[in-house]
Amino acid sequence: MKEYKLKINNNSYTVVIKDVTDDAVLAEVNGKKHIVHIDTIANLSTVPETQPGAHISASSPPASPPQQNTPQTTTQPGTIITPIPGQIISITVSVGEQVRTGQKLLVLEAMKLENSITATADGTVSEILVTEGEVVNQSQPLIVMT
Repeated sequence: MKEYKLKINNNSYTVVIKDVTDDAVLAEVNGKKHIVHIDTIANLSTVPETQPGAHISASSPPASPPQQNTPQTTTQPGTIITPIPGQIISITVSVGEQVRTGQKLLVLEAMKLENSITATADGTVSEILVTEGEVVNQSQPLIVMT
């Protein structure tokens, strides 16, 4: 569970993240519970943590909009790549296994959230390119399917 003290337009908010699933976050904002559904995950740049007290000015020019990443992306037909950098927590399939579209292939932890990487099409797992515990980069090939 994580708690954030935020100020938005001079209004103070206490946000407590109660639970995170593959497609939703249960958050409590100033004591009221909300379910926030996750459509996509974006790879956002933030102020580096090495600059304590860094301040973002409201008059700063807006950053260019982040590129949206879908939970699964392919580089070529049959290759599943990671949409965001993180660590492989578990691999739920094996070489030779037949999988269906949407079936969970592995779990990737990124920014303390677990993300299920799923099959983009029906097929057979022909190669697993990563191992549990491995740290992966964005757009790195994970699994090859035929």
